[in-house]
Amino acid sequence: MKTRRGFTLIELLVVIAIIAILAAILFPVFAQAKDAAKKTQSISNQKQIATAALIYGGDHDDYFPLSAYFRTPEQGDPRPVIFSVYDAVQPYMKNTAIFVSPADQTPGQDWKARLNSLNLTIPQGGVQYASYIPNLGLFGENFCTAPLPPLRKYTPVNSQSGLPDSVGTIMFFDGYIRRQVGGSPAPLEYWTFMGMARHAEGLVINFADSHSKVHKFSGIPDGGDTQAGARAPKYYSWRSTAIEPLRRTMTELEGTTISPTNPYNDLHGVPGTNISDSEDTACP
Repeated sequence: MKTRRGFTLIELLVVIAIIAILAAILFPVFAQAKDAAKKTQSISNQKQIATAALIYGGDHDDYFPLSAYFRTPEQGDPRPVIFSVYDAVQPYMKNTAIFVSPADQTPGQDWKARLNSLNLTIPQGGVQYASYIPNLGLFGENFCTAPLPPLRKYTPVNSQSGLPDSVGTIMFFDGYIRRQVGGSPAPLEYWTFMGMARHAEGLVINFADSHSKVHKFSGIPDGGDTQAGARAPKYYSWRSTAIEPLRRTMTELEGTTISPTNPYNDLHGVPGTNISDSEDTACP
């Protein structure tokens, strides 16, 4: 009777080597496919958010909602309430999970915690988590009733039909809500609401005509030259990788040196106007 011969050590090592080679080839492919699926979902998310903002405008004399304004404290909580653009468009959406990118941490950037660090809060039932940052220059803000003098400023609100270039005006973008600057809670300034390259060195951006797409780090539109009175020479900009590496993670973004005159990126502005950031105009 013939006995069955088992695998030799060399044969087993060859099989293991082949499996390892196949894994090395396939794992990057799987990772790319997974990222592609996340990009597709993120594009869909932002498309829905943009549509909700446009429907809001249809119900409010063609005007976009403010990015933020103050409300009085609610039900015994003494902290002033910030009503945000997230809260304004929420009624026009079926699911607030759309505000969170599938490529972000779970459950997303904690907007409530960001405000709590400044002794502020969100409205009851308001949107707490978000991954997409609004163009503060487009949506405007009104902090003229702010409890703290440094916050008393505003940015004019814009109408949809009044935009000189709706196709080229950013509405929302993949972003990061900066938590601290210089060891203190980050102020509510445009330069602390940062773009974040979540998708293979790119980020999803939607525009005021509601279209959304992925832009590579090197292909982010700059909106063109600004008009007289604007703070910056271009409407949108990102520090060149010739100056410093691309920041991809929360830790890297928290460690990036930023200031009003030297933001890591500036994706806030309205092409065709003199608004190149959140202008922080002094209140009357």
